[in-house]
Amino acid sequence: MQHDPLFQEPTSPSVKSASTVAAARPAVAATCVITPPERVMTPVAAATRPTLAKIRIGKHLNASAIKIIGGQDYDTRQPVPLKYTEVRKRFLSARNNFWLPNDISMGDDKVQWNTGRLTEDEMWLFKTNISYLTASDNLVPDNLNHAILENITANEMRQYLRWQMAEEANHIESYFFILESFGLDEKGQGQIFELYQQIPELIEKLNWNLQFTNNVVSCDAPIGSYEKNRALLEDLISYYIFEYLFFPCGFSQVFALARNGKLRNTAQQYQYIWRDENLHAINGRWLIRQIIVENPKLWDGKMRDRVRDIIHEAVELEAAFARATMPNGGIVGLSVKSYTDYAKMLADNICRSFDLPAMYGISEHPMPWLNEFEVKQEVNFFEGRVRDYQIGTTLEWD
Repeated sequence: MQHDPLFQEPTSPSVKSASTVAAARPAVAATCVITPPERVMTPVAAATRPTLAKIRIGKHLNASAIKIIGGQDYDTRQPVPLKYTEVRKRFLSARNNFWLPNDISMGDDKVQWNTGRLTEDEMWLFKTNISYLTASDNLVPDNLNHAILENITANEMRQYLRWQMAEEANHIESYFFILESFGLDEKGQGQIFELYQQIPELIEKLNWNLQFTNNVVSCDAPIGSYEKNRALLEDLISYYIFEYLFFPCGFSQVFALARNGKLRNTAQQYQYIWRDENLHAINGRWLIRQIIVENPKLWDGKMRDRVRDIIHEAVELEAAFARATMPNGGIVGLSVKSYTDYAKMLADNICRSFDLPAMYGISEHPMPWLNEFEVKQEVNFFEGRVRDYQIGTTLEWD
């Protein structure tokens, strides 16, 4: 299985506060801006939306006419012919790897949670972590539903994205199951889940992704136009960063607890979620690159500069998140510095994915122990059984 090397302690440059991040953030491209609350949007005619076009008699689909975005004059509801077979294979692999949160026994974690085994710093880290991840896993399907799917004109990609939405719902159920298994009632769960609303750094990080969704939704330009496609591409890149950088960084915090013998059942839940998110990131990267191949004019110097700005913004937000969730510098085995350097390493990987120069120059993994938490085959994972995460065939990562 190919995977980017995973966490050490090189020094990192000072990072800005959340308020400074907001002030310093480059302005979003003016082609499509966030809709002011008082603005009334005129509904786009169904005829301009390929996915809502009326079905016509005798309309036959030709594979050569299919495009990821901007496909015209064919019915997107037809599952064949297939043009992007790798997307179809990715969907089948993901479906064969479906899992359920209650497959994992949470008994040990319940005991630890209720007997004071976690320090005050560890408790704060966990509560803020699961609060953010739950909210963020709600953002992803909202983005797919409101901003992405109506622009996708290849049925096989639409099918994959629908499945991704189901997986995100399963992740949300996992977070709920974790807190429920600790014996927390609805009030106790709510106090944790609502924490993100009280912490500016978490709010800023969530709103950062949300702005890209709103840019697509509020863009008046026709579907398939340069302006609409540019807003769409920025949105896809921001959510690729979400899947490839924000999620793994967040998971690393609970994996660090597990290395110290704490909340290991919860870490097992996170392992499964991480594997799903890795597949989402692989698909997201492929989708972005394919859009660029089919629409090369989008990938001009202005867009490349904007992507670098987006990546930099994400790292600054992740650094602020690290300080907010680890206010005393970290926990045993995980420092704010190593966490931030991990984010920078992943950011450099993202740059390379799009043939952009690396921004931070971190070549060695700050926390190499993370590869211990890749889900392969786990012994005693499900009440003593040896089970591979995948139900069906061997998972393909490429």
